[in-house]
Amino acid sequence: MPLKGVLFSLNELNLARPQDPERFVMEDALTELLDTLPHYGAQPIQLDAFHPSTPQDLCALLALHHISPQEALLLAATDKTLSLADGLALATLGYRNPTLPQQSLRQPELLVEGFDEVDFHFLEQVLQRRHNLPWTVLETRRCILREIELGDLDDLYRLYQGKGITDYMEPMYEREKEEAYTKAYIKNMYRFYGYGMWVALEKASGEIIGRAGIQNMSLQGEAILELGYMVGEPYQNQGYATELCQAILEFAREKTGFSEISCLIHKENRISIHLAAKLGFSWQEEVEIKGKTMQRYKKTLQFQKKVL
Repeated sequence: MPLKGVLFSLNELNLARPQDPERFVMEDALTELLDTLPHYGAQPIQLDAFHPSTPQDLCALLALHHISPQEALLLAATDKTLSLADGLALATLGYRNPTLPQQSLRQPELLVEGFDEVDFHFLEQVLQRRHNLPWTVLETRRCILREIELGDLDDLYRLYQGKGITDYMEPMYEREKEEAYTKAYIKNMYRFYGYGMWVALEKASGEIIGRAGIQNMSLQGEAILELGYMVGEPYQNQGYATELCQAILEFAREKTGFSEISCLIHKENRISIHLAAKLGFSWQEEVEIKGKTMQRYKKTLQFQKKVL
């Protein structure tokens, strides 16, 4: 679903204070973002000239631009503007403008405090989140990693039936329970953390070849980041696991804020131990998890700065 229009109020984006010599100030990154919208085929639509006061007014404004609510995003810094999206299939992005205090901004899909890391593709992801569409998270030379959706379960069940797949990992649940788990995972994990376990698709065939990603867990009272992967039997011994995990480690380094990441591996799983070593992990300790003895391997993601 393409993003065709972004609605915003310049008055709400103004950072100037009464004592500032300039009457209008806006973040440079936001100025650049708005300027690039037409390049991607999206119309910037200012609300100030039209003064919509109801969701119906907003729909009429979109209709003037030949855009449906499903194809638009509302960028808002006040609760009043956010209320224009009430009852509409419209994506919303909240902006916490420091010059506009006492705004709850509880309704948007996502909330930002600045625009240094917000680009058109970020806005598209907000639109996708509103309409429950999976995000494409990473792309490697041969693969795409994206969020799981219910339609992926048939392919995953087939992969999990492959020889040796569940020797060192839990099988999938029976169908009804797996569907309920997947729905909850999409809603809670992806929306809250922005990452999780993703499905891996082979570019050449478009087929799902496995799943891989990162997830938070508690280990001996410590909150850790864990790397996990599964590559289906027909796609093993072709370097896919290495390719996927290398991309995920780079994502973890740039996006999570964790300084290290762990792998938890059965000591008999020689293939995964070999891969962990290849990726730069080092053995840390032996731990008990749900009655099973696991080997913890750890890798530094970010070096801590020394305090002088």
